[in-house]
Parts: sequence; structure tokens; C-alpha cells
Amino acid sequence: MNILLIFPDIHSFHDDPYTPGLDCIATYLKSFGHEVRLEYVSSTDQFKDVVDTVKSFAPRIVGFTSVETQFRYVKVLSRLIKENHECITVCGGVFVTLFPEVIREAENLDGVIVGEGEIAFAELIEKVGKGEAYRDINNYCYYDKSSDQIVKNPLNPIVENLDRFPFPNRSIFDFQRIIDTKDYVPFYFSRGCPYSCSYCCNHALGKVYGGSVNKVRRRSVANCMEEIEHVFSNHNIPKSAFLLFGDDLFTQDKKWLGEFLGEYKKNYRLPFSCSTRSNICSDDMFASLKDAGCLRVLMSIESGNDFIRNEVMKRSISKEQIFNSFKWAHKNGIKTNGICVIGVPCETREMIEETIDVVAKTYTEGCGVNVFYPYKGTELHRICEENNFLPDTIGDLEERKESMLNLPTISKEELVYFHDNWKRLIVKRRSLSYRVKYRAKNIPHFFFRKISQISPGLAKFIKKIVKRKPF
Repeated sequence: MNILLIFPDIHSFHDDPYTPGLDCIATYLKSFGHEVRLEYVSSTDQFKDVVDTVKSFAPRIVGFTSVETQFRYVKVLSRLIKENHECITVCGGVFVTLFPEVIREAENLDGVIVGEGEIAFAELIEKVGKGEAYRDINNYCYYDKSSDQIVKNPLNPIVENLDRFPFPNRSIFDFQRIIDTKDYVPFYFSRGCPYSCSYCCNHALGKVYGGSVNKVRRRSVANCMEEIEHVFSNHNIPKSAFLLFGDDLFTQDKKWLGEFLGEYKKNYRLPFSCSTRSNICSDDMFASLKDAGCLRVLMSIESGNDFIRNEVMKRSISKEQIFNSFKWAHKNGIKTNGICVIGVPCETREMIEETIDVVAKTYTEGCGVNVFYPYKGTELHRICEENNFLPDTIGDLEERKESMLNLPTISKEELVYFHDNWKRLIVKRRSLSYRVKYRAKNIPHFFFRKISQISPGLAKFIKKIVKRKPF
């Protein structure tokens, strides 16, 4: 059966053409002999191309994945598809899993798939292929117009052994182009996160399956190594590239981590980047990561203010743990990235200034910032709703760059100022010697940005010559 998967990523904060969720589903469906194609949609200008693909490919089922901010495009695309081709349209992903009731406002979607999609999607295809009714499959949710009710079917048990699924083979993506453009190779070896940060979807995903947290499940090290070997055998990996292990908490399971690092060191020497959390770090852990080729770790700081970080965001991380983790990483020669979030309920300008101080003292190389977005299904969205912080309409908001909230403690204009000047404010609070080195180091970056503005073609040529991202 012909299956078309659509990944809308329009004016997105992420701007990433690879999504492991769709890759896993496509690979699983292909193992049953289905023909699966992908449409990556990064602009509304591509809507006509999507319709043309639907007409020529004639899929029996069209499946979307969507985060909250992309769902409006799902509604438009599903309408255009239904107007031009008879098929079944469904949507999956975190947003519809946490808020399946959204199906009521998407009249051109036949239903949504809640939770993990591989088994449910395969069951849907099997039912459709046999000409049988499919609305009763597990994980399926739909709007029954006759009764004006949202029907939510039971969930399949969560899959404990991820090795039962084939590892994602990337065949539906132009993966070589992704590697060449991004200069890194993304991998995801686990699902879930044991923490309950109030702004994140993981605690809400855990509740969908009846738990208090989103249980962590990892593929076996042997299975992970097989996937890495598959990618190396089927793609050209530049020497300038690195591997990105994008799991929420790559370092959480120390036994698994030790086995993985041992096998990776034995078979590969390309540097890699991964994520960790300040409260699960140690000097020895960073030494092991460095020995295996770790180039950089992401350790989100989120807020330097204890009240915001631990009472509002529910991070349960002390300042001592933050400073120690960055100190140990730098001691072992590993670069760091300490992302923050500003604009959460109760936060004041003074609290953000405190965050800037903490980030400055960690001397992390990467110090990006996101403006808080209240995603539906999260604990902080509930708090925003109860306190009337949410606007009546969102408008054309730049996700994670400006705030939609009407907060009594800080203005939207102040948050935009902090977002746009974040790195400058942090560098300004570091030592004189650091500031001198930083400015000297960034002279080539400054000139490259100027060249990019004057002549994008010349900038592209320079990037090709140096074979890496200049900034």
C-alpha cells in the first residue's frame, strides 16, 4: 500500500528536516512491504507540490506529524489533499497525543494516533488493506459527528524492548543532504525521560500511559552500533562532521553508557555530542565521555534563580550541581552548551539578571536562550490558563523568540530585549581576559556575517572551502 508521510516545519524554531519519529514509523511500515514516501514542508509555497505528489503517488493513507505550532498547517494541507484525492488522513505526534480533542477542529482529518505510532499505524494499514473498519484500533481517536463526541480508544501497552522495532534506516529522507548541510549526523537511541520539568512534554506523556513519568527505554548497545554502521556504510561522513546523540538523557544509565562508550571507542573515532543533566554528572563520567571522543555536552541551565528553576520549572537541581558539572566538563576538555528559558510565570527582570550571572560564571561556550512557550498538556500551560496569562488569540508569534503571555511580573518587550541581547549580556559579565579572547575569536565570524548579508553566494562558497560552518 502507498503511504505518504508529511512533516510540516514551517517558520519553525527547530528548522530540522530530520525527525526520528517518522523515520521509525516509515522503517517499520516498510518492513511489511509498504511503499512509504515523505514530504518535508518548510514553506507554504510547497503546498501545491504536496498536492501534486498526492495526485501522482495516490496514497491510500496520508499521515502527518505535528507539534502544536504546526497544527494549523496540518488543517490546511489535509483540506487540500481531501479536495484532490480520496484517502484516509491521520495525524500523530506529541501535540495530538497530549491534546487529542484537537481533532474536533480539524474536519479534514479522519483521526489522530495517540502515543507510540508504529504498531497502531501498522494495524490501521492492515485494516484498511482488508477493507475492514479501522476506527476501533487501539491508540486511535476520532470525532463522531453523529453523537458530537470525541472517541478515544484504549492504548497499546508501551513497548519495553525497542529492539523489536528495526532501527530507523533514513531511506525516506535526503539524509546525505542533511549531513552535508548540518555537518553532523543525528542518532536517537532511547525514548522517555524520568524527570517532570513543568514546561516539558515528558511528564504529560507519562500520564497518558498512566504513569507519573515518561519511562526511559533504551535500545541495546549492539542495536545502536548496528545503526551507526548502517549510516557509515550508506552515506559519506565528512571528516569535519560529528555524531549527535540526541537522546533527552544520553548519560542517565551508567551501565548502558559504559558499554556504549566502550564499543564506540573500539569502532569509531569521529567526535560526538550528547545531552546530560547537571545532577547526574561526575568528574569520572566526563573523563569517560572524553576518552570515547565526546566533543560537547548539552546541560540545560534553564534558570539561575533557585525559585524559578526548582519551584516553577520543577528541575530539582542545585546551583552547586550546575557549577560542578560545567567545571568537570571543562576540566576534561569537553565543550558545553547551557541553554536557558526565560519568561515563565512568576519570573521578574531581577531573576533573569541572576540567570545571566549564573551562566556567565559557568563559562559555558554555548549559551542560547528560549522564550517560554506554554505548550498544551504541560503543567505550566495549566498554570498559565488558570491565571489568565494566555491571550485570546496568538497571532504570528515567533516561537521561543517572543512571549505570548500577559505576565504581571515582566513585559513582552523586556523579554525580547533579553532574548536578542543574551550572549552579549553574558560575555559582558565575564573576565576581561575572556572578553578580549572572545572578541578576537569572533572577528572572522563578524566578517563572515557581513559577507553573508552582502553576497550569500560568496558566503556559500567560503563555507564549502572551509568545509564547516563558520558560525
